[in-house]
Amino acid sequence: MRRDHYHLFSECQIGALTLPNRLVRSATWDPSILDERRMTDAVLEVYRQVAAGGVGLIITGDFSVVAPGVVEEEQPCAYEDVRIAGYDRLVEAVHQAAPGCRIVAQVSGDYPGIGPSDIPSPYTTERTRVLTTAQIRAIVGCFARAIAGVQADGFDGVQLHAAHGGLLSRFLSPYANLRQDEYGDGVRIVREIVTEARALAGDFPILIKMNATDYMPGGVDMDNFPALARAVAAAGVDAIEVSGGMWDCLARPESELGFRPVPAPESHTRIKDPGQQSYFLPYVERVDVDVPIILVGGNRDVERLEAIVQQGHADLIALCRPLISEPDLPRRWQEGRGATGTDCISCNSCLYDMYTRLEAGSPGLATCVYKQDRARFQEAQRWLASWVKENVIV
Repeated sequence: MRRDHYHLFSECQIGALTLPNRLVRSATWDPSILDERRMTDAVLEVYRQVAAGGVGLIITGDFSVVAPGVVEEEQPCAYEDVRIAGYDRLVEAVHQAAPGCRIVAQVSGDYPGIGPSDIPSPYTTERTRVLTTAQIRAIVGCFARAIAGVQADGFDGVQLHAAHGGLLSRFLSPYANLRQDEYGDGVRIVREIVTEARALAGDFPILIKMNATDYMPGGVDMDNFPALARAVAAAGVDAIEVSGGMWDCLARPESELGFRPVPAPESHTRIKDPGQQSYFLPYVERVDVDVPIILVGGNRDVERLEAIVQQGHADLIALCRPLISEPDLPRRWQEGRGATGTDCISCNSCLYDMYTRLEAGSPGLATCVYKQDRARFQEAQRWLASWVKENVIV
């Protein structure tokens, strides 16, 4: 039986952006793009398949908008210094594959060895270079110019990547941001980015992805997240995607975390049981903001997801690993074909494939290793089981 009448497949709004349904392809790492800084036909084909598969919104994998030398020079970079060559081709490919589908570019502030404060990591002995106010303002300028740049490339919006322990995530986290100056208010950098971007790009939709929990003592958690979300919404963003985790937390045992500590902390494994799905739902249930909430993390069953949006806990539902396994999952769900769940077994072998190929100098696409190569799947499971043990500094 078709599910066209489901709220999940109804039209919705994010700022000035109208979406045909409430299913979102969450940002999925694109190592092949980042390694060569250009679009490829193979990557375009992946996005075409996802767009044709029925999602209403696609969020790209992130790319850093902070060019080499920016921190040292304390001057913002131009968009052309960081732009992915042929990025406009991606917009064209998605819109041609599914005219109603919208695509948003995710931007981040990755830059080696910098942060709001010098917080030791369990994975390195290197110290963090604490940013000065002048360096922070230069980074703000980089973000603003990049937002105007992706608008000129034809994207339908932009998402600030402020989750998973990246630069903006660390500003928002009381665990990672111990500053005593004005940027001790971690929302300030988000507010400044949005303000400067609005001056350049008008009402271009600006979304943000942020942690509901860092899974770190003293970090963002269920108690302080509602106030943080309200402050971020007040900074002027048009929607909030709620995720969680930073890699530092993987040094903690499963008994403390409540999930198996394997890469990546936002992508829990062993979640086929309905009670383990949609694992950031308890956090968004406590949030009351005036912008749409996008729920990501372990979303696996269409009936459960329909109930979540019907009850008003989230406005949109985001998927990552299931769309690697089944690019046409949203259309299958809507047409009522097959099971109400997904073929994805939440094994994280796709992460192993991306990381090891990049380390070997041959970055590839995100693929479902479980379906395509069972021998490599076993390799992936061994890697996941040993990663923390091999990387934590004793």
